[in-house]
Amino acid sequence: MKKVLPELLLDRSEAERQCWARWVLGSHSDQFLPEMAAAVEQLNQQEPIELGDPVIAPGAYNNDLVVITCKQGQHGVIVDQPLACRVVLFDWTGQGIAQSDNPQNWQVISEKTECKGELMESAWHQLDMPPEDHYVAFLDDDLCLRTSDINTVMALSRMHHLSAAQPSLSLNSPTSQEYPWLRQRACTSLHRLPIVELQAPFIRKDLLDLSMPFLASTKSAYGYDRFALPLCAAEMQAWRFGAIDLAAMSHLRPLGSVNLKFSNGLTSKEEEYLVRLRLMTAMGFTVDEEIHQQLEHAVSMKK
Repeated sequence: MKKVLPELLLDRSEAERQCWARWVLGSHSDQFLPEMAAAVEQLNQQEPIELGDPVIAPGAYNNDLVVITCKQGQHGVIVDQPLACRVVLFDWTGQGIAQSDNPQNWQVISEKTECKGELMESAWHQLDMPPEDHYVAFLDDDLCLRTSDINTVMALSRMHHLSAAQPSLSLNSPTSQEYPWLRQRACTSLHRLPIVELQAPFIRKDLLDLSMPFLASTKSAYGYDRFALPLCAAEMQAWRFGAIDLAAMSHLRPLGSVNLKFSNGLTSKEEEYLVRLRLMTAMGFTVDEEIHQQLEHAVSMKK
């Protein structure tokens, strides 16, 4: 059965559509990332991300959802204060978590998954999602951050009307050289981003709902953060992403999924290409249907 994807940017100017088409499919990251960064800087001149509004009880709300990936209970989230929101431990080994290894008595999902995309889609289908104005976070198991940082990210996301956010990267994180735009900045509370990285996205529920169909059936979720999230946010006129400098995180290990080949026979970059083709189709552009259907067939096969 052919998947029905949301329509994106069909009512926008041809210039805007062509710009997004170039970013999504027609350019290398060395080109589209600087261009996207310049575009959000222009947006920031019109609606500064630094400005916001007070909210009641800033922090995580009880209907927010935080999914912490783990290996049989092993993760890097330091519990230094309670979280009002729902927290779920997702054990990606499928071998379960001993009660003694879950001292907070958080809800547990234990399911063998190959990578972040499969895990996110499984959580999205299995868990009750929050209302539209709440946030869902998906945290990698090797992220070192505190529950107080999670509260801070949620608080600033609400006060500054962010559709997606993430903690900034500490300078000693192994990935800070690769992602310099995510580095923690001194003497500021947050800074604007063109994209949020998949390791620790905090995504508002309305944006999550619009963007998740483009992730469907992939293992890695490559392309979801760089292409699907910003394009879907642009469709909502809510391309307002931020790195929270008051809350920094660090990675305990380097990236490890770039060169993997998954059980569907695809690499992460091939899955990324599928996500990009889906987005182009959603914008009404013509793509190479033979390649598109080959990739769709690969991810649809049950292993």
